[in-house]
Amino acid sequence: MEMDQEAETTKRLLDIIPEDKLSWRPHPKARSLGELAMHVATLQGGVAELAQQDSVEMPEFPPDPEATSRAQILAAFAESLKKAKEIVASTDDARAMAEWKLTRDGATLMALPRIGFWRAILLNHNYHHRGQLSTYLRELDVPLPSIYGPSADVHPFA
Repeated sequence: MEMDQEAETTKRLLDIIPEDKLSWRPHPKARSLGELAMHVATLQGGVAELAQQDSVEMPEFPPDPEATSRAQILAAFAESLKKAKEIVASTDDARAMAEWKLTRDGATLMALPRIGFWRAILLNHNYHHRGQLSTYLRELDVPLPSIYGPSADVHPFA
């Protein structure tokens, strides 16, 4: 239920990404708008897929691809969300509560119940990047939709 609810909010942000600003970045060390949007769009499916294993050696994550269009971002988001929902829905309670581990060179970096990993990365980490995305859009003077309440541009309760 939370994935569905939050997906609507995420999609509202992805829907307003200006295609002519996909290469814009707020700082030389920051992702571009297109890279950040693709990260937000693909994060949930990738995280859910990663958690299908019981133990994962820390992968070398490739750089996020630069989006070439809003349609590409929205298609990636729909596919990623579908994958995440299918994986989570097909996981029984015992497996959700079983330990999931992230290692590097044999050393444990993180060990927690799979459901805790989903909470921390599939959901909370995604919200963190969605907040970055809303900040990018504000810097580009794009009117922001409501996320959890009124924005400076939209008051859903008025």
